[in-house]
Amino acid sequence: MSHCAARGEKLSANHFHIERSYLSDLAGRVKLVEAEKASDNKQTRKGSSITRSISKSSKPKISQGELSELVLNHIHSGVIFCDESLNVVFFNEIFADLFDLDKTRITGKPVTDFMPNPLLQYVLRHGKAEMGVRYSVEKVQCVVNIIPVKKRGEVIGIIVESIPDDTLKNLIGKLSVLEDKACAYKREFSRLFSAKYTFSDIKGESGPIREARMLSSKYAKTDSSVLLLGATGTGKEMFAHAIHNESWRRNGPFVCLNCAAIPKDLFESELFGYAPGAFTGAHQKGKVGKIELAQRGTVFLDEIGDLPLNVQSKLLRVLESKTIERVGDLKPIEIDFRLIAATNKNLRAMIGRNEFREDLFYRLNTMTVQIPKLCKISEDIPLITNYILSSMGKSGMTFSPNALEVMQRYEWIGNIRELKNVIERAVSLADSDVIDVEHLPPEVITLKRQVHFSGFSGAADNLLTQQLFHCETEILKESLRLTKGNKMKTAKLLGISRSTLYEKCEKHNLSHFDWNSNC
Repeated sequence: MSHCAARGEKLSANHFHIERSYLSDLAGRVKLVEAEKASDNKQTRKGSSITRSISKSSKPKISQGELSELVLNHIHSGVIFCDESLNVVFFNEIFADLFDLDKTRITGKPVTDFMPNPLLQYVLRHGKAEMGVRYSVEKVQCVVNIIPVKKRGEVIGIIVESIPDDTLKNLIGKLSVLEDKACAYKREFSRLFSAKYTFSDIKGESGPIREARMLSSKYAKTDSSVLLLGATGTGKEMFAHAIHNESWRRNGPFVCLNCAAIPKDLFESELFGYAPGAFTGAHQKGKVGKIELAQRGTVFLDEIGDLPLNVQSKLLRVLESKTIERVGDLKPIEIDFRLIAATNKNLRAMIGRNEFREDLFYRLNTMTVQIPKLCKISEDIPLITNYILSSMGKSGMTFSPNALEVMQRYEWIGNIRELKNVIERAVSLADSDVIDVEHLPPEVITLKRQVHFSGFSGAADNLLTQQLFHCETEILKESLRLTKGNKMKTAKLLGISRSTLYEKCEKHNLSHFDWNSNC
């Protein structure tokens, strides 16, 4: 029994061993089959690739002659080639359609049979091309180019290119559109970069303004840099325009840049431009700088005192070398321009504070023009006001003598710019063509009187209350004179109510004031 059990255990073990070997062998065979299948797939893909390559390479090859014919037939103008005897060798389909030809009938025949033109023989004999020849026969109207074909210097034939009228009209139409666009861009460029004023627009006959105008006119005939000095609002930009228009560069661009309005980080790119991708956020095509835009023209740098020191050094180098380098680019660009600079600052004082380069100052200080303040040329105010009114389209309006007197005695801290603003306000308030004192801002009248009454500062007791009382009395008197005693107009002129005016007149014993008197 035990023997049988032992034998059974042995059989079981052997059976397990056989099964494991069988399974292992089976797994190996499966792997082999999978490997063979993968190899077959790979060979199949390789075979299909080879098949495609063979099919590609099995395309019929085009001969050189066929390729030439194919190319010529895709040209939009008619082409014919004739040998040294002017016999037809080849012509494309456009030529055949244009002259209604049959290729089988005229190949080898003289071209003069259907295209009689003495210039064909002339070009063949002299070897010189004839371009743009007008040709017309029966219903065919075209322009032809007759070109000799040479080999080792000898003429072996000619090519006749025929361009139909319809094609030419189409090309001319497209060219006309392009020319219109180019003219529009040119006009826009001229509008944006052109000087508007001349010396005839600078009004005034007083000594300072005549001297400034005379110096500027002389400097305009040179090509040196010009420095315009003057307070804010004195018209420095107008002088810059006039200098450009008087110079030989008048037909070139006039490019303005206000240095006070540009952030410091953008100065270099604005003045000199930048290359594509020069910095983060730069335009992919780059940018042309203001100086480069002014090629053969003028650059006007207003408020040059606000130019950063690092840009000043670059500007000095540009002025001396007449070349610029865009930001992020190493290629120098030759530039031809004239510089006009302007400032309301004391550049010499800025040099002492290391705020302005001394070498740049002396480069600019060669030719300077001092533009006078308006208070220094007050006698020119009538001329200037008339010019401003005319430029506003209000040439029919005038200022009354009283209004002009008030304006001539005002300080005009803002100069011409302030005067223009006052005139614009007065024009909008005036009910007729005559602008009177009542249409002027209160500060113009008040500040004028402050200057006029400054002599009261020498009063014996020098008390502030007494000074104010005297000033108020005189202002009331002057206002009543200007309005000829009209209380309503006087109150409006002074910006107070009529009841307040009556109180002040009673306080200053002016209730029965005689506005005709000088007291």
